[in-house]
Amino acid sequence: MQKSILFLLISLFIISCSSMRTRQSNPFTVTAASYSSWFVNETERGTQVTINLSDVRDGVIFDSLVFRTMKIPVVTERSGDSTVVKAVLSGNESVLENRALLGNGLDRLIYTWKGERLSYEIKEYTREDSKYLKRE
Repeated sequence: MQKSILFLLISLFIISCSSMRTRQSNPFTVTAASYSSWFVNETERGTQVTINLSDVRDGVIFDSLVFRTMKIPVVTERSGDSTVVKAVLSGNESVLENRALLGNGLDRLIYTWKGERLSYEIKEYTREDSKYLKRE
């Protein structure tokens, strides 16, 4: 009886340690991920990808995003407790410089934390309505 109680306690300890490690492994929480098409005219078009984050720990640097096999540099905007990561994928005939590279693997957010380059898989995106942008 004592051996089974001891075994149970050791098992619970090991399980709790591994769940703590899992919770600490992501230095942020993804609250929403979406994309929308944009266009200015027939040839000037592209896609904007937006990822909303919360609980971003100090020292996290967001680098790029792999979206539908394209690796795209990101811009990070912080406002209070929330962080928004945006990436723009321009069309083939766009006047915007196409900075996307052919990526591989799953859709994911690539970041650096504590000197280590890591990635977080984005499993689902919400498609938003297309946006018409006016040139001024």
